[in-house]
Amino acid sequence: MKNRGICCLVSLFGGMLLGSVVTMLVTPQSGPELRNKIRDYVDNEIEKARCRCEDAVDKL
Repeated sequence: MKNRGICCLVSLFGGMLLGSVVTMLVTPQSGPELRNKIRDYVDNEIEKARCRCEDAVDKL
């Protein structure tokens, strides 16, 4: 019973991720438009993570 909160959070984030993927796949867009949108999103998230890492290194 100790891990009940963690399981709940993992389920929540998993559901959010699955919902996002399904929404993107059923949206009426052409293949290249969807791939470009996904690529742009991933590139932005990678850049955000890189900036956070640099900030953490600077603080250390």
